[in-house]
Amino acid sequence: MHYITTLNLVVNNTKTEKKMSDNDLEKIRLKKAEMLVKAQLMPTEIVKIHSAEEFNKLTQDFSDKVIIIDFWAVWCSPCMMFAPIFEKIQKERYQDFIFVKVNVDEVGSIAQTYQITGIPTTLFIKDNKVIHKIVGAVNEDYMNRILEKLKSFA
Repeated sequence: MHYITTLNLVVNNTKTEKKMSDNDLEKIRLKKAEMLVKAQLMPTEIVKIHSAEEFNKLTQDFSDKVIIIDFWAVWCSPCMMFAPIFEKIQKERYQDFIFVKVNVDEVGSIAQTYQITGIPTTLFIKDNKVIHKIVGAVNEDYMNRILEKLKSFA
């Protein structure tokens, strides 16, 4: 037996009704449950990548999220200056984005895949597509402005 549920919506101060079947409601419930599970599994710390396989798994598991990748190296002074900014922003925004660090000397293949030619480079990807790129160390204010713009992608 199927029931029809009436959903009352108020949009622009206009009340509208939408009839939904049990099947429609079940699809919504499943989608919400999936989103909750994924939110619980999202990394709450910076993910340090040590292999291309590890990176590929992360980008597949969270393809629907914006992943922010800091390409860096130990010998890079601007990278060392940017690291505390990246860490601070991650602590403030880990609910919305996934933060990743890739040492180009350790996992150069990932840097080659994204044609990283200078470091630090911060790459913003979603669905394995680059949606924004910053070359060089930037300040916290600049990063926050970029993240606010990209929040709609998250």
